[in-house]
Amino acid sequence: MAETSSEQELIAKDESQEDRGKISTWWFLGITGVAVGIYLLVYWNWVSMPTALRRADESRHPERFIAEVAKQHLFEMSNVGPRVAGSYANEVLTVGFLRRVIEEVAANAHPAQHVDIEVQRATGDMFLDYTNYPQTSVYRGIQNVIARIVPATGPDPDNYLMLGSHFDSVPQSPGAGDDGTMSVVMLEVLRKVSQLPEPLAHGLVFVFNGCEENTLQGSHAFVAHHRWFHKVRAFINMDVAANGGRDIMFQAGPKYSFLMKYYRDNVPHPYCTAVAEELFQADLVPSETDFYVYSKFGKVPGMDFAHSTWGYLYHTAYDAYDTIPNETLQHTGDNVLALTKALANADELYAIGEHEGSKAVFFDFLNWFLVYYPLWASILLNLGLSAVALAAIGVSLWLTMRRTKVSLRSMSIQCLVSVGVILLSILVGVGLSLVLGIILNAVGSSMSWFTQTWLIFGLYITPYLIATSTGPFLFTRFVRNDHLPLQARVQLLLHATCLIYIIILIVLTAMSIRSGYLFTLAILFYTATTLVNLLLQHTTNHWIYVHLIGQIIPIAYYSSVSLTSFATFIPMQGRGNAGSNPELLIGLFGVLIGLLIAGFLTPLVALARKAYLFIGLQVVFFVVSIIVMVTAAGFPFRAHVTPQRYYVYHIERNFYHHNGTLRRSESKFYLHPQDRHTPDLIMDEVPEMVRATQLGDECDRELYCGIPFYQNSHHGQRENAWWLPAGKPNFPQPVDFRHTGSQYDPGTNATTFRFRVTGTDHMSFYVSPVYGVSLVGWSFSDAIPRSGRSWNGQDVHYINFVHGIDDSPYEFSITTQGTALKPWEAAWHFHLNVVAQYMHHEEYRTEEFRTFIGHFPDYAHVVAYPAYLESWIF
Repeated sequence: MAETSSEQELIAKDESQEDRGKISTWWFLGITGVAVGIYLLVYWNWVSMPTALRRADESRHPERFIAEVAKQHLFEMSNVGPRVAGSYANEVLTVGFLRRVIEEVAANAHPAQHVDIEVQRATGDMFLDYTNYPQTSVYRGIQNVIARIVPATGPDPDNYLMLGSHFDSVPQSPGAGDDGTMSVVMLEVLRKVSQLPEPLAHGLVFVFNGCEENTLQGSHAFVAHHRWFHKVRAFINMDVAANGGRDIMFQAGPKYSFLMKYYRDNVPHPYCTAVAEELFQADLVPSETDFYVYSKFGKVPGMDFAHSTWGYLYHTAYDAYDTIPNETLQHTGDNVLALTKALANADELYAIGEHEGSKAVFFDFLNWFLVYYPLWASILLNLGLSAVALAAIGVSLWLTMRRTKVSLRSMSIQCLVSVGVILLSILVGVGLSLVLGIILNAVGSSMSWFTQTWLIFGLYITPYLIATSTGPFLFTRFVRNDHLPLQARVQLLLHATCLIYIIILIVLTAMSIRSGYLFTLAILFYTATTLVNLLLQHTTNHWIYVHLIGQIIPIAYYSSVSLTSFATFIPMQGRGNAGSNPELLIGLFGVLIGLLIAGFLTPLVALARKAYLFIGLQVVFFVVSIIVMVTAAGFPFRAHVTPQRYYVYHIERNFYHHNGTLRRSESKFYLHPQDRHTPDLIMDEVPEMVRATQLGDECDRELYCGIPFYQNSHHGQRENAWWLPAGKPNFPQPVDFRHTGSQYDPGTNATTFRFRVTGTDHMSFYVSPVYGVSLVGWSFSDAIPRSGRSWNGQDVHYINFVHGIDDSPYEFSITTQGTALKPWEAAWHFHLNVVAQYMHHEEYRTEEFRTFIGHFPDYAHVVAYPAYLESWIF
């Protein structure tokens, strides 16, 4: 009995020691509640916008942007319907509207200001060197409306600040958001600046370009062909990929960080991050803005603004006037007006070349203030902070060794094991989330979070949190250590987390990835609380309070990053690559958010007396998310709110022999894929789809599949495209293509082919020389650029041609050199596809086409128009 009693006392003593330092599980529910509360407060702050001013407020705020004026202009601008380049609505109605408003501004300008207006009509070309699908972009007769403000007296300034937006829209969209919003913001900024009683140091140029949606041609026309551009020293570009929300400044420079100083000191509602800039420039965003043209072709620095949150209605018929809040106009107008006035007086514009520096790290904190510093400073900061953090961790370990009498060897082993536990937990969490994403995509259950965005937390962040909570709990529960108390072991796990963050930060710094500041912030606050706890000598439990207080600001900031990331990238998955797995990208974002928000929280779960209950609650949330996902609530799309996008072309294809005789003619309905569910969801809902097939070997038989692609890059989606037989489409202006003559030069063995074509305003040409023949010249541009993705081993050159107000016949020439090497291609020189897109001619749909489109479900947004292709051999 004595021995039994002694054993029980020892067991009780061990259990008492093990329980010492633990805290109630309720604390963790409270911590979770506080974290959720912080997230909700950040969300409230994120959606809070400035009060929109009305015309009646102008007498009390004469210097302020008036949102009501801009909104009235937006009503008139979007009321004309879609403004496709080349259409009457764009080239006549909208140009006339802009002229009238600007002339009114000029008539009411302060005597100190002089306002000019010009309508530019331009012809030109540029080469867009995209990786797989480069293109030569040719334009003729496109229009820009350009206004200028200069002092009414004295010499014309030598330096200009330019503001730019575009007024054209995509087919079937009224374009109230993209880019009507920014156009009317510019009009109101123009009005307010014209009323300033004092002239500005530099001139202001406002470029309303009329052809952005088709490969940024309007901005290039201004850069290449307008005399005012030669005085432009900096620019502010404005575009939209959403309806409402804040304007984010997501590109700056490049390499002119002084722009950020003016943004910091003058913008009243800052919203920007270098993360957005790097993600955009890494092509994770499936679009481009005029910033590309102004910086690449114009060689001037600038800033790029956009609305990008919850862009479900972007490029759809629902992008209408009533989806744009006045508060959004006020937010953007306040920012742009303040920045315009500041930069228009900036000394740096006098000698802009002297201020070229490095790229900058920049981010706003909860839209309250801006933090920015040059890239070189971020290197010093990151390395210095890493050194301080390592030193703080080292001192903490040394004090722990003194207090617990643990040897250096034993402490070193404990540190390595702790790093291994944290690293393994992170890897398991990442693995769980990504494996789930692969499984959901494989079984056709992807994008359940497209409308129910909270499911991302349940499906991807929660598995990560389960893994990173369970790892430390199992380690401290089943791997005993009689020398270190539990709280000391948890501190080691937190130090290990910081060490992993330091390694990540150093790697990102070495790669010049500015987004590494996300880890800088985490390390900074952890190091600060570690130093405070060193002063307090890690008093039992008190160090936990200090640690948690130090996590409030990082949690708040990362919550803001989470909102921006998901609000931007979730809608993009509905207009991305149909062959990719959207779950992986969203899952990775979820894991990153979990790592940043909870990295210094999940190891604390090991302190809970009943940690398994807390982990079990996470499992329950995950299971609930799975259940919701497989119900009707998890269906990705909703009518008019989160629609599924379809591009459907009623195409006619005519193929000709070398001798000019017709060898093949047919018509089809062609479905261009937009998301992971094209066309799976409509196969049982649209009766005509029973006749639909994929393209099969058509892309081997015909040049670029013989499909009248709107852009050559659409060829990259050929394996996910579908088509079905159809009757002939109607064309309002049939293509008239003629070979007008050839001339052979025996001295160079070169032949020049001349052509003339008339047709609609959006056309394109594919040129593919046969084996043995080379392109040595053409009239589209000064030089022959590199080929895009080849077809059956042959080069393919793509020319995108748009005309605006000028619809006269287009003449061009192609010069080749060499002789065909294949016997069956004797006397051949090249294949030529001529394509026409009738993208603003919905009224010419056939009855068959209308019926087919009418069968699509109400959650589907269908862009549908006729398209034509004829393929020749010369």
